[in-house]
Amino acid sequence: MVQSVVDLFNQLARNEFGFFARLKSVTELMTTPVPVVSSELTLGDVVGRKDPSKLNSVAVIDSAKGDLIGLLKHSTILLCLPRYLNTLKENDRDRSILTTNVCNLISRQSPSLSSSATLLEALEILVRQDCEQILIYDDPHQLKGMITPGSFARAMLLYYSVFQQLQPLQRLRLVDLDSDLSLDEIFCRGAQTVRDVMSAPVAIASREPVATAITMMSENRVRFLVVLDDNNQVTGVVSQNDILVALQPPVRASLLDHKCTLPAMVDLLSSGQEATLSEPITSIAKSRLITVSPTSRLSETLSRLIETERDVVVVQDEKQLLGTVSLSDVVRVFRTLMRLQLIKAN
Repeated sequence: MVQSVVDLFNQLARNEFGFFARLKSVTELMTTPVPVVSSELTLGDVVGRKDPSKLNSVAVIDSAKGDLIGLLKHSTILLCLPRYLNTLKENDRDRSILTTNVCNLISRQSPSLSSSATLLEALEILVRQDCEQILIYDDPHQLKGMITPGSFARAMLLYYSVFQQLQPLQRLRLVDLDSDLSLDEIFCRGAQTVRDVMSAPVAIASREPVATAITMMSENRVRFLVVLDDNNQVTGVVSQNDILVALQPPVRASLLDHKCTLPAMVDLLSSGQEATLSEPITSIAKSRLITVSPTSRLSETLSRLIETERDVVVVQDEKQLLGTVSLSDVVRVFRTLMRLQLIKAN
Protein backbone atom coordinates (compact mmCIF):
# COMPACT_ATOMS: atom_id res chain seq x y z
CA MET A 1 0.00 0.00 0.00
CA VAL A 2 1.43 3.38 -1.03
CA GLN A 3 1.72 5.85 1.83
CA SER A 4 0.11 9.23 1.18
CA VAL A 5 2.00 12.45 1.69
CA VAL A 6 -0.49 13.50 4.37
CA ASP A 7 0.05 10.27 6.32
CA LEU A 8 3.80 10.69 6.04
CA PHE A 9 3.70 14.20 7.45
CA ASN A 10 1.36 13.09 10.21
CA GLN A 11 3.92 10.44 11.12
CA LEU A 12 6.65 13.03 11.16
CA ALA A 13 4.58 15.34 13.35
CA ARG A 14 4.00 12.53 15.86
CA ASN A 15 7.63 11.39 15.64
CA GLU A 16 6.50 7.97 14.43
CA PHE A 17 8.55 7.93 11.24
CA GLY A 18 11.01 5.40 12.63
CA PHE A 19 14.16 7.25 11.61
CA PHE A 20 16.61 4.84 13.24
CA ALA A 21 14.65 1.79 12.18
CA ARG A 22 14.91 2.88 8.54
CA LEU A 23 18.71 3.12 8.66
CA LYS A 24 19.47 -0.33 7.34
CA SER A 25 22.76 -0.29 5.42
CA VAL A 26 25.83 1.85 4.96
CA THR A 27 24.42 3.10 1.65
CA GLU A 28 21.94 5.20 3.67
CA LEU A 29 24.66 7.51 5.00
CA MET A 30 27.74 7.04 2.84
CA THR A 31 29.35 9.96 1.05
CA THR A 32 29.37 9.81 -2.75
CA PRO A 33 31.22 10.08 -4.99
CA VAL A 34 34.59 9.23 -3.44
CA PRO A 35 37.45 11.35 -4.83
CA VAL A 36 39.79 9.10 -6.83
CA VAL A 37 43.18 9.56 -8.49
CA SER A 38 45.17 7.42 -10.90
CA SER A 39 48.10 5.31 -9.75
CA GLU A 40 50.30 7.11 -12.29
CA LEU A 41 50.11 10.43 -10.44
CA THR A 42 52.60 11.94 -8.02
CA LEU A 43 51.89 13.69 -4.74
CA GLY A 44 52.47 16.99 -6.53
CA ASP A 45 49.76 16.09 -9.06
CA VAL A 46 47.28 15.38 -6.26
CA VAL A 47 48.05 18.37 -4.07
CA GLY A 48 48.50 20.91 -6.86
CA ARG A 49 47.70 24.39 -5.67
CA LYS A 50 44.85 23.32 -3.38
CA ASP A 51 44.70 24.34 0.26
CA PRO A 52 45.98 21.24 2.11
CA SER A 53 43.46 21.75 4.91
CA LYS A 54 40.67 21.38 2.35
CA LEU A 55 41.99 18.11 0.93
CA ASN A 56 40.31 14.88 1.98
CA SER A 57 41.47 11.30 1.71
CA VAL A 58 41.47 10.03 -1.88
CA ALA A 59 41.21 6.52 -3.31
CA VAL A 60 43.95 5.40 -5.69
CA ILE A 61 42.84 3.43 -8.75
CA ASP A 62 45.11 1.23 -10.85
CA SER A 63 45.55 3.09 -14.13
CA ALA A 64 45.78 -0.17 -16.12
CA LYS A 65 43.24 -2.46 -14.45
CA GLY A 66 40.86 0.13 -13.06
CA ASP A 67 40.55 -1.52 -9.65
CA LEU A 68 41.07 -0.01 -6.22
CA ILE A 69 44.65 -0.19 -4.93
CA GLY A 70 44.46 1.71 -1.66
CA LEU A 71 43.75 4.97 0.10
CA LEU A 72 45.88 8.09 0.26
CA LYS A 73 44.82 9.35 3.67
CA HIS A 74 44.44 12.99 4.60
CA SER A 75 46.89 12.53 7.46
CA THR A 76 49.49 11.16 5.04
CA ILE A 77 49.02 14.12 2.70
CA LEU A 78 49.61 16.53 5.60
CA LEU A 79 52.70 14.63 6.74
CA CYS A 80 54.22 14.64 3.25
CA LEU A 81 53.61 18.27 2.36
CA PRO A 82 56.78 20.28 1.59
CA ARG A 83 57.44 22.75 4.39
CA TYR A 84 59.78 25.26 2.77
CA LEU A 85 59.05 25.10 -0.95
CA ASN A 86 59.79 28.44 -2.69
CA THR A 87 61.40 29.88 0.42
CA LEU A 88 64.98 30.51 1.45
CA LYS A 89 64.87 27.32 3.51
CA GLU A 90 63.90 25.15 0.53
CA ASN A 91 65.87 21.89 0.39
CA ASP A 92 66.08 18.74 -1.70
CA ARG A 93 63.53 16.97 0.47
CA ASP A 94 60.91 19.64 -0.25
CA ARG A 95 61.34 19.25 -3.98
CA SER A 96 61.67 15.47 -4.10
CA ILE A 97 58.62 14.62 -1.99
CA LEU A 98 56.33 16.13 -4.65
CA THR A 99 57.69 13.70 -7.23
CA THR A 100 56.84 10.65 -5.08
CA ASN A 101 54.32 8.34 -6.75
CA VAL A 102 51.06 8.05 -4.82
CA CYS A 103 51.42 4.25 -4.74
CA ASN A 104 54.35 4.69 -2.36
CA LEU A 105 52.22 6.69 0.06
CA ILE A 106 48.92 4.82 0.17
CA SER A 107 47.49 2.56 2.83
CA ARG A 108 46.72 -0.72 1.07
CA GLN A 109 44.70 -2.25 3.91
CA SER A 110 42.16 0.45 4.64
CA PRO A 111 38.91 -0.70 6.28
CA SER A 112 36.19 -1.55 3.78
CA LEU A 113 32.66 -2.94 3.76
CA SER A 114 30.18 -4.15 1.17
CA SER A 115 27.15 -2.03 0.32
CA SER A 116 24.92 -4.49 2.18
CA ALA A 117 26.79 -4.03 5.47
CA THR A 118 24.80 -2.55 8.34
CA LEU A 119 25.53 0.80 9.89
CA LEU A 120 26.26 -0.97 13.15
CA GLU A 121 29.08 -2.89 11.44
CA ALA A 122 30.55 0.39 10.22
CA LEU A 123 30.21 1.95 13.66
CA GLU A 124 32.00 -0.96 15.33
CA ILE A 125 34.94 -0.57 12.92
CA LEU A 126 35.16 3.19 13.45
CA VAL A 127 35.19 2.77 17.23
CA ARG A 128 37.48 -0.25 17.51
CA GLN A 129 40.01 0.77 14.86
CA ASP A 130 39.71 4.53 15.44
CA CYS A 131 39.99 5.07 11.68
CA GLU A 132 39.23 8.13 9.57
CA GLN A 133 37.01 6.44 6.98
CA ILE A 134 35.63 3.16 5.60
CA LEU A 135 35.46 2.50 1.88
CA ILE A 136 32.24 0.97 0.54
CA TYR A 137 32.35 -1.36 -2.48
CA ASP A 138 31.25 -4.79 -3.67
CA ASP A 139 33.63 -4.85 -6.61
CA PRO A 140 37.08 -3.18 -6.45
CA HIS A 141 36.32 -1.80 -9.92
CA GLN A 142 33.28 0.06 -8.59
CA LEU A 143 33.90 2.18 -5.51
CA LYS A 144 30.45 3.18 -4.25
CA GLY A 145 31.09 5.50 -1.34
CA MET A 146 32.79 6.28 1.94
CA ILE A 147 31.66 6.33 5.57
CA THR A 148 33.30 8.74 8.05
CA PRO A 149 32.54 9.87 11.62
CA GLY A 150 31.09 13.01 10.06
CA SER A 151 28.51 10.87 8.23
CA PHE A 152 26.89 9.98 11.56
CA ALA A 153 27.18 13.50 12.96
CA ARG A 154 25.31 14.90 9.94
CA ALA A 155 22.66 12.17 10.20
CA MET A 156 22.09 12.90 13.88
CA LEU A 157 21.86 16.63 13.18
CA LEU A 158 19.31 15.92 10.44
CA TYR A 159 17.25 13.93 12.92
CA TYR A 160 17.37 16.78 15.44
CA SER A 161 16.34 19.34 12.83
CA VAL A 162 13.14 17.39 12.15
CA PHE A 163 12.21 15.86 15.48
CA GLN A 164 13.75 17.81 18.33
CA GLN A 165 11.14 19.09 20.74
CA LEU A 166 12.15 22.13 22.78
CA GLN A 167 10.99 20.73 26.10
CA PRO A 168 12.70 20.08 29.44
CA LEU A 169 15.17 17.24 28.99
CA GLN A 170 14.73 14.07 31.00
CA ARG A 171 17.24 11.46 32.02
CA LEU A 172 17.03 8.29 29.97
CA ARG A 173 15.81 5.50 32.26
CA LEU A 174 16.45 1.80 31.88
CA VAL A 175 12.70 1.18 32.06
CA ASP A 176 12.31 3.20 28.86
CA LEU A 177 14.44 0.71 26.99
CA ASP A 178 12.01 -2.10 27.81
CA SER A 179 8.92 -0.08 26.93
CA ASP A 180 6.94 -0.07 23.72
CA LEU A 181 8.25 3.37 22.85
CA SER A 182 10.09 3.68 19.57
CA LEU A 183 13.79 4.39 19.66
CA ASP A 184 13.05 7.80 18.17
CA GLU A 185 10.81 8.66 21.09
CA ILE A 186 13.32 7.35 23.62
CA PHE A 187 16.03 9.41 21.97
CA CYS A 188 13.92 12.58 22.13
CA ARG A 189 12.96 12.02 25.75
CA GLY A 190 16.43 11.04 26.90
CA ALA A 191 19.09 13.41 28.18
CA GLN A 192 20.67 15.14 25.18
CA THR A 193 23.17 17.57 26.61
CA VAL A 194 26.90 17.88 26.15
CA ARG A 195 27.45 16.52 29.66
CA ASP A 196 25.84 13.22 28.63
CA VAL A 197 28.26 12.45 25.80
CA MET A 198 31.52 14.25 26.63
CA SER A 199 34.81 12.44 27.24
CA ALA A 200 37.36 13.13 29.95
CA PRO A 201 39.82 15.77 28.69
CA VAL A 202 43.48 15.03 28.00
CA ALA A 203 45.40 18.23 28.67
CA ILE A 204 48.98 19.38 28.13
CA ALA A 205 50.86 22.36 29.55
CA SER A 206 51.61 25.02 26.97
CA ARG A 207 55.35 24.84 27.66
CA GLU A 208 55.61 21.09 26.99
CA PRO A 209 57.48 20.12 23.81
CA VAL A 210 55.94 18.64 20.69
CA ALA A 211 57.55 15.28 21.51
CA THR A 212 55.53 15.07 24.73
CA ALA A 213 52.32 15.82 22.84
CA ILE A 214 53.00 13.02 20.35
CA THR A 215 53.61 10.58 23.19
CA MET A 216 50.45 11.67 25.05
CA MET A 217 48.30 11.30 21.94
CA SER A 218 49.65 7.83 21.24
CA GLU A 219 49.27 6.63 24.84
CA ASN A 220 45.76 8.05 25.27
CA ARG A 221 44.61 7.19 21.73
CA VAL A 222 43.29 10.70 21.07
CA ARG A 223 43.61 13.04 18.10
CA PHE A 224 43.81 16.28 20.07
CA LEU A 225 44.97 17.74 23.39
CA VAL A 226 43.63 20.69 25.37
CA VAL A 227 46.40 23.24 25.97
CA LEU A 228 46.63 24.84 29.44
CA ASP A 229 48.57 27.95 30.49
CA ASP A 230 50.58 28.38 33.70
CA ASN A 231 47.33 29.06 35.60
CA ASN A 232 45.71 25.84 34.30
CA GLN A 233 43.35 27.84 32.11
CA VAL A 234 42.45 26.61 28.62
CA THR A 235 44.28 28.56 25.94
CA GLY A 236 43.76 26.36 22.90
CA VAL A 237 43.65 22.94 21.30
CA VAL A 238 46.40 21.10 19.45
CA SER A 239 45.40 18.41 16.96
CA GLN A 240 47.26 15.63 15.23
CA ASN A 241 46.92 17.61 12.01
CA ASP A 242 48.74 20.53 13.64
CA ILE A 243 51.62 18.22 14.49
CA LEU A 244 51.70 16.61 11.05
CA VAL A 245 51.89 20.02 9.38
CA ALA A 246 54.76 21.05 11.69
CA LEU A 247 56.86 17.95 10.94
CA GLN A 248 59.20 17.68 8.00
CA PRO A 249 58.23 15.31 5.17
CA PRO A 250 59.68 11.81 5.70
CA VAL A 251 63.05 11.14 4.12
CA ARG A 252 61.54 8.14 2.33
CA ALA A 253 58.07 6.63 1.98
CA SER A 254 59.14 3.48 3.85
CA LEU A 255 59.15 5.52 7.09
CA LEU A 256 55.38 5.89 6.88
CA ASP A 257 53.51 3.57 9.23
CA HIS A 258 49.94 3.48 7.93
CA LYS A 259 48.69 1.76 11.07
CA CYS A 260 49.33 4.92 13.08
CA THR A 261 48.17 8.44 12.31
CA LEU A 262 51.27 9.94 13.91
CA PRO A 263 54.80 8.75 13.05
CA ALA A 264 56.58 6.69 15.69
CA MET A 265 58.99 8.69 17.85
CA VAL A 266 61.89 6.44 16.88
CA ASP A 267 61.31 7.26 13.20
CA LEU A 268 61.11 10.98 13.92
CA LEU A 269 64.35 10.90 15.89
CA SER A 270 66.14 8.88 13.24
CA SER A 271 65.08 11.34 10.53
CA GLY A 272 66.75 14.24 12.33
CA GLN A 273 63.66 16.16 13.48
CA GLU A 274 64.86 16.95 17.00
CA ALA A 275 64.42 20.70 16.44
CA THR A 276 60.69 20.40 15.79
CA LEU A 277 60.19 17.89 18.59
CA SER A 278 61.68 20.23 21.18
CA GLU A 279 59.52 23.25 20.28
CA PRO A 280 56.79 24.24 22.79
CA ILE A 281 53.41 22.88 21.82
CA THR A 282 51.86 26.37 21.67
CA SER A 283 54.12 27.24 18.73
CA ILE A 284 52.33 24.75 16.45
CA ALA A 285 48.80 24.70 17.92
CA LYS A 286 46.68 26.10 15.09
CA SER A 287 43.30 24.48 15.77
CA ARG A 288 40.57 26.93 16.66
CA LEU A 289 39.31 26.75 20.23
CA ILE A 290 35.54 26.27 20.49
CA THR A 291 33.99 26.08 23.96
CA VAL A 292 30.52 25.04 25.12
CA SER A 293 28.87 24.68 28.51
CA PRO A 294 27.99 21.24 29.92
CA THR A 295 24.28 22.04 29.70
CA SER A 296 24.39 22.93 25.99
CA ARG A 297 22.13 20.80 23.85
CA LEU A 298 23.89 18.14 21.83
CA SER A 299 22.16 19.41 18.69
CA GLU A 300 23.73 22.87 19.10
CA THR A 301 27.17 21.34 19.61
CA LEU A 302 26.79 19.17 16.51
CA SER A 303 25.88 22.26 14.50
CA ARG A 304 29.05 24.03 15.64
CA LEU A 305 31.24 21.02 14.84
CA ILE A 306 29.86 20.67 11.33
CA GLU A 307 29.60 24.39 10.49
CA THR A 308 33.17 25.11 11.61
CA GLU A 309 34.52 21.82 10.18
CA ARG A 310 36.23 21.12 13.51
CA ASP A 311 36.67 17.75 15.17
CA VAL A 312 36.32 18.78 18.81
CA VAL A 313 34.78 21.29 21.20
CA VAL A 314 35.96 21.93 24.76
CA VAL A 315 33.43 21.72 27.60
CA GLN A 316 33.90 24.36 30.31
CA ASP A 317 31.87 25.57 33.28
CA GLU A 318 32.99 29.01 34.48
CA LYS A 319 36.45 28.41 32.99
CA GLN A 320 36.75 25.01 34.66
CA LEU A 321 37.73 22.31 32.17
CA LEU A 322 35.23 19.45 32.29
CA GLY A 323 35.67 17.48 29.07
CA THR A 324 35.63 17.42 25.29
CA VAL A 325 33.13 16.39 22.64
CA SER A 326 34.46 15.09 19.35
CA LEU A 327 33.13 13.28 16.31
CA SER A 328 34.38 10.08 17.97
CA ASP A 329 31.95 10.69 20.84
CA VAL A 330 29.14 11.15 18.33
CA VAL A 331 30.05 7.80 16.75
CA ARG A 332 29.88 6.08 20.14
CA VAL A 333 26.45 7.60 20.85
CA PHE A 334 25.20 6.53 17.42
CA ARG A 335 26.53 3.01 18.02
CA THR A 336 24.54 2.81 21.26
CA LEU A 337 21.40 3.92 19.41
CA MET A 338 21.84 1.32 16.66
CA ARG A 339 22.51 -1.40 19.23
CA LEU A 340 19.26 -0.46 20.99
CA GLN A 341 17.45 -0.48 17.67
CA LEU A 342 18.70 -4.01 17.00
CA ILE A 343 17.54 -5.17 20.44
CA LYS A 344 14.10 -3.58 20.07
CA ALA A 345 13.71 -4.99 16.54
CA ASN A 346 14.20 -8.50 17.89
